[in-house]
This record gives sequence, C-alpha cells and structure tokens, in this order.
Amino acid sequence: MRGRTVLTVVLLLMVAVVVQTTLFGRIPLVTPDLVLLVVIMLCLTRIRPELILAIAFTSGLIVDLLGSSVLGLRAVVFTTVAYLGLRTRDRAEIGRVAVALWAGALTLVGIVLLIVIGTLFGQSSLLGEDTLSRVILVPLANLAIAAAVAPLVVRLVDRDKTAFRYP
Repeated sequence: MRGRTVLTVVLLLMVAVVVQTTLFGRIPLVTPDLVLLVVIMLCLTRIRPELILAIAFTSGLIVDLLGSSVLGLRAVVFTTVAYLGLRTRDRAEIGRVAVALWAGALTLVGIVLLIVIGTLFGQSSLLGEDTLSRVILVPLANLAIAAAVAPLVVRLVDRDKTAFRYP
C-alpha cells in the first residue's frame, strides 16, 4: 500500500471507531457496526488480501480493547467476515443494490458469529432481550449505509474516479 492509501484507511477506521464507540454507543435503538462495515467495504478495494485480513484483525482488536468483551472476539469475527468478503467480492461488483445486499449479508454473518462465539466464551452480555433486534437491525443499518457510502469509500481508497460508477 502506498502512503496515501494507508492514511486513508487509517482515517476511515479511526472515524468509524470513534463514531461507533461514542455516538452510536449512546443510541440504544439502531446502532450499525461501522468498523465491521469499513472492513467489508475494504474488501472491494485493490488492497492486497493479506493486508485486508491484517486490517480486519487489528480493527477488531481495537474495538475489543475499547469495549468490555473478550479480547480477540471481534478480531476473530472481523477476520472471518473479511475472508468471506474477499472470497465473494466478485458477486458484489455488479451494482449498488448488490453491494448493499452483500454488505448486509456479511454483517449478518458477523453478528451471528459474534453471538455464537461470544456464547461459547461465556459472554452473557451478548445474549439478552435485544438479541433478535440486533440480528435484524444491525445488518439492515449496515445495508443502508453501504448503499450510500460504499462506492465513495472504494474511490477514496483506490484513488480511482471511475470505480463503482453505477447508474
């Protein structure tokens, strides 16, 4: 990666972490997982897959350090979702709706993995009365955000003005 690409990725992740932990941490209803969404959108860029997996692991570790969950839980989930995103990204490059549905599906996989792995490691705070609403609303929120922002993020990271130009 070049210097400007590294700076862009770091700034995107920093903004996502800060907004997710401060602003969306106070809103109880619909809180999109912005850091996971940034990792998913980075799968659409021309960054080498190994670096995307490293970025996913590091960003998950940062979210784990700032939260109260088991250290490494989100790191494993984000890395798994990034791997799935890298393996399926050619299916998402056909249009804005496909990108949004792809990001929503990957977010759903991430949330389910987070709940399952968290339950295995004794994170009872992941299960509660709002588990079903979290499984439904977080992927829908990420789907809506991805429809609006994914092409812009890909253009910013890749510095390609013609990338993801949809009608």
